[in-house]
Amino acid sequence: MPRSRSAATGGAHRATSADSVLTNANILTVDADFSTADAVAMAGGRIVGVGTHEDIQHLIGPDTQITDLGGRTVLPGFIDTHGHLGLFGQEKHWVNLDGAGSVTEICERIARAAATTPIGEAIVATPVGDHPYFFRVPECLVEGRFPTRQELDAAAPDHPVYITAPTNRVPNSALFNTRALRAAGLMSAKTFTKALKGKSKDGMEVTDTAYWLDGIEVVRDQQTGRPTGEIRNMQPIYNPSSYYDKITPFLPQPTYESIRDGIRLMAPDFLAEGVTTLLENHLTRAEELRSYRELDLPLRIFFAHEIDARQSVEEIERMLRTVSFSGREGFGDDHLALVGVSIGVDGPHWHGAGVADEHYIGPDGTMINPDPLVPEPIYRAIVGLAARLGLRVHTCAGGRRAIQIALDAFAAADDESSISDRRFVLEHCEFPTPAQIAECGRLGVVPTTTTNFLWGKVSEVFIDRLGGGDYSENAIPLRWWLDAGIPVAQETDWGPRSVMFSIWQSLARQSGLTGEVIGAHQRISREEAIRLFTNNGAHALFKEDVLGSIEVGKFADLVVLSESPMTCPEDAIKDIEVLVTMIDGKAVHGHEVLAQLREAQ
Repeated sequence: MPRSRSAATGGAHRATSADSVLTNANILTVDADFSTADAVAMAGGRIVGVGTHEDIQHLIGPDTQITDLGGRTVLPGFIDTHGHLGLFGQEKHWVNLDGAGSVTEICERIARAAATTPIGEAIVATPVGDHPYFFRVPECLVEGRFPTRQELDAAAPDHPVYITAPTNRVPNSALFNTRALRAAGLMSAKTFTKALKGKSKDGMEVTDTAYWLDGIEVVRDQQTGRPTGEIRNMQPIYNPSSYYDKITPFLPQPTYESIRDGIRLMAPDFLAEGVTTLLENHLTRAEELRSYRELDLPLRIFFAHEIDARQSVEEIERMLRTVSFSGREGFGDDHLALVGVSIGVDGPHWHGAGVADEHYIGPDGTMINPDPLVPEPIYRAIVGLAARLGLRVHTCAGGRRAIQIALDAFAAADDESSISDRRFVLEHCEFPTPAQIAECGRLGVVPTTTTNFLWGKVSEVFIDRLGGGDYSENAIPLRWWLDAGIPVAQETDWGPRSVMFSIWQSLARQSGLTGEVIGAHQRISREEAIRLFTNNGAHALFKEDVLGSIEVGKFADLVVLSESPMTCPEDAIKDIEVLVTMIDGKAVHGHEVLAQLREAQ
């Protein structure tokens, strides 16, 4: 890799002396040449020098804080183009069951929460198993089964207990204790009597093993007829059952305070992964935007205002005009800004919401091919209006038919007035064809996706339900995108939230369930994988002039790593630790690491 000489001229952001300098480092600048440097100087939140220590010597003054990194690797701060800070923040209010390996440990964690929770208030917990894909549940537990409602009763006798189902796994199981089941109306004597007689009540279908509520399966004890506490198909997103909200009336509703506190508690987790810029594509709640504004987070938050497709066309038009009047995309500043509007064509294939080009096996084992989330004529009208108002459109589209619906709407908008310089965004796009990739290039569409989908879904969804073959071998085709000259960007979405894991997975393309390598011809290089979370992320946000590389004049957003992803063994990339994260030249994660390094100088 060539050496960076950008400090020689100093650029437009010339400084009398730097506020801080990182030296004796392995700096991967991720500039056009992917050049390296030994030192970087920062002042006023910007990079003012990059090169050798001698190159930036003239920028060191009496008050400059110098840190010798001892050869550690520095990269630009990571840009996550589809993260869920707000949604994950709500989990910070729940009991964390991640890593709990037994029914005993689960109940102990619930009991500890009960000891500090007011009597009668619901206790909500994260799903059983390991986040985020919850493989082999409940077989992963020592007992090989879920806790029963009686065990949860013993852990929290004075509280409704609700252990949530995984969002991104279908079928799935949520767990209730007796108080929660009673609050859900599933413990009444009348219900049992009718169930035991094989009758139904209020649309309930009864079998020997379960009550069925419009696709939700309430598992029964065959001896007593009563619920065991396990309720299946309870994923909180893309749940088609009309009963989902009816059987969780005891759950606390999000408030401004809970949303704000969740975001505040979750932000450090993103910073710890080296994420310095985050694109929130599903922002709808005013409380969430208010939280971002009032918390003054160090993270750079860019957001797309999500369109509620359940509203009438007239309501959507009013919303779009309001958004456009408030400043169009770019409204805000370098730490919080609107970048467009978002609308989904489909959802995950795992949930049976993916809009494919042919039928596939749904969650219940039947062959399906659902309709788009928004009827195609309405979707096309929304895209056209947004384009005329100067708004950039972000669209979630994973299945091939969904991608085509989005591209047809984008092309229609382009026919009316060119969008090629507007960088409309196609999110997730698991299964694009070469022809669709070429059309993205023609229209200037920016794809964002994640190889994490391969880790979590390829065995059970892409192969078992979609039939494998082209659907698995060419899923998340990063090689195709890059060979077409299209700057695809990476996202973490539902996780794993580790950027280093995602970089590794771009090379490995492994199934997390079987370890099998899927579509080896779609692998990309280490340099390319890094660019997807830096340069290309900046391009997706129209911020390539200030973000995405370590160059003079750009924001001083940096990460210090425990190893170099360019030279360590490939399988070690996923385990690289982010030691320090800096935004605007200030440490926002790893302050103690910098302090220790300075003490050792």
